[in-house]
Amino acid sequence: MNSVEFLSFSARAVVRVLAVLGVLYVTPGLAGERLPVKVVVLSMFENGEPTGDKPGELQLWLERNPGLREMPFALGEYSLYYDDKGLLVACLGGGIPNATASTMALGLDERFDLTKAYWLIAGIAGGDPEDLSLGSAAWANAVVDGDLVYEIDAREIPEDWPYGFIPLGASKPADGPQDVSTGWTLDTISFALDSGLSEWAYQLTRNTPLMDTEAMQAFRKEFTNYPLAQRPPFVTRGDTLSASTYWHGEKLNEWANDWLKVYAGESAEFMTSNMEDSGTLTALHRLGRIDRVDPRRVLILRTASNYTMPPRGRSAAWSTTADYPDGGLGALETAQRVGQPVVDALLGGWDVYEDQLPSAPARIPVVFDTDMAIDDWAALLFLARHPGVELLAVTVAASGEAHCEPGTRNALALLDLVNPHNAIPVSCGDAYPLDGYFVFPVPWQKDMDTLSGVPITPSLREPDGRHAVELLHDVHAAADKPVTVLATGPLTNIAQWLERYPEDPAKTERLVIMGGALDAPGNIIVPGFTDDNPNTRAEWNIYVDALAADKVLRSDLAMELVGLDVTNHVKVTPAFAAAFKTRVDNPAAAFWDAVLDANTWFIDSGEYYFWDVLAALAVIDRERFCDGEMLALGATYEETEEPWWATSDKSMPDSNWQGAPRRHFAAETAGVIERREGAKNTLFCRDTDPEAAFRLFIDTLTARPLSSGDK
Repeated sequence: MNSVEFLSFSARAVVRVLAVLGVLYVTPGLAGERLPVKVVVLSMFENGEPTGDKPGELQLWLERNPGLREMPFALGEYSLYYDDKGLLVACLGGGIPNATASTMALGLDERFDLTKAYWLIAGIAGGDPEDLSLGSAAWANAVVDGDLVYEIDAREIPEDWPYGFIPLGASKPADGPQDVSTGWTLDTISFALDSGLSEWAYQLTRNTPLMDTEAMQAFRKEFTNYPLAQRPPFVTRGDTLSASTYWHGEKLNEWANDWLKVYAGESAEFMTSNMEDSGTLTALHRLGRIDRVDPRRVLILRTASNYTMPPRGRSAAWSTTADYPDGGLGALETAQRVGQPVVDALLGGWDVYEDQLPSAPARIPVVFDTDMAIDDWAALLFLARHPGVELLAVTVAASGEAHCEPGTRNALALLDLVNPHNAIPVSCGDAYPLDGYFVFPVPWQKDMDTLSGVPITPSLREPDGRHAVELLHDVHAAADKPVTVLATGPLTNIAQWLERYPEDPAKTERLVIMGGALDAPGNIIVPGFTDDNPNTRAEWNIYVDALAADKVLRSDLAMELVGLDVTNHVKVTPAFAAAFKTRVDNPAAAFWDAVLDANTWFIDSGEYYFWDVLAALAVIDRERFCDGEMLALGATYEETEEPWWATSDKSMPDSNWQGAPRRHFAAETAGVIERREGAKNTLFCRDTDPEAAFRLFIDTLTARPLSSGDK
């Protein structure tokens, strides 16, 4: 039949269905008292039987929620499944017509009270290889319909048109929302989801371990021109285009990206293509008009079973007809594996969520000032993965162990391991201490610059063009609540920031410093590297830029000093490394496991401690990980005419940070922490909970064990 006949037929079919539904709706009490529903999971298709064979989108939900019982659903494509906890699972049928009709039928079913139910649409989709890899998940902020368009055959479009689709009522392709004609008043093209609810779901699930099979890995290797498509699966946020056409190709992918911005705004980001969601949302919004459902309580989770365009050298026809790796099992697994924690959280927190939509919990805003050494890498991964941290920026102290260019490059790459779509700015500070000539041993610097030889996928992002001090200031100026600064390298950046922007501490919650030693022995003397150094009391971060440390410690900031007196309680042992290896389940953890393998000599030496990691833990839980006393402290630096060249860099500029001649400091006393007179504004950490520290680190870098129902 032609398109007009098809639309006429579809309209008649929908009218007939709605007539039946109208009878059902106006006949209350057909099944007695309505069953309360807290969460509805909507899948779209199934392969074969509902359980026990090759899974579609429905099967894994049924097999992993054993309390569900089958209920007939004459107006749907499949039976319904309900349990006593208030979970209802449905399979709508593929395509927009099925999704619309089944959702409307469910919403008007008198057996269920859906007035406060949350709706989780969880299904597979095509993924934009510019944004996703196979098996990845994207929580949507917006759904845009791709069917309600003017279309011209691509072979007949004007030469200056990028593709043959234009908005209804328009005369040419639109550049943005301002170009969409108001002559058409359709309200079913764009649907905005509750951003707070979507963010809550994302934060809850962003570290979920995902299936990654050999077939998926082999398939994505073809996409050499799309770096994100080659990554292991991950969870992110991205919007979805809904269309009855199963489309493919570079030009249509360009259209999809443009279309989302035309109808959902410039912030919209096309990541997945589906064939149902605009119909499902249309039905839910209509049901909302009569208070059968609450359209605000909708979540959409789409997972990439295939790519929406081919790799270089392949045709769109090949992309359209290529088999899904493992039949799309990775994406099917992801839809259930990522969706289940959201369902469990809603059911478990119903005493709150019945009347109040979830929102992402408040997080600690943190700027991480780091010299990108081995334990800094672990601390950075911990901060990026911890749900209680909002990492605002990373500033590299290039006066420390890593140099500026590799330090910023490595920080960007590590952040991408946690979230390939992160936008956390990374910038660098001065390459030299404020004064003096001290540096870390050159072999250490080379090892830190190269991540101990562990390979990592480079980031597509560039370092922020601002100096670290400017970035620190800008973050504070833009923050809507006080910021916590964590410094785990020489305090060069921090001292300059305090001097240049003395008003910023008013917006600083606290400064957590890894550095120094008071009663514990120092760590400057390292066998094989600095055996003859005369300093027995200092710690490296303070030693390298003692002047900066003294300036910071004498400031009015509220500080915590996580020094050797407390970090000596958290020795990294072979037993810890072995325990961590058993829990590796994601790219960030795999990287850190490889670092531990590359540094077994360090672990076996008994001299490796979780220096910077413990400071990061103190940011999260000061009471548990930084028990100590309030002191007034300073750092010593004494000018000398007898340089200690073994830990000095002769190539440093002749001028210090103020333009005066750079001085040499006495190696024997540089960086020694001493008590001083004055306000006691530094919490000096003396005790911690080592077992809890290692447990929290492992539980954050990896996911907790999967439930018994998972395979």
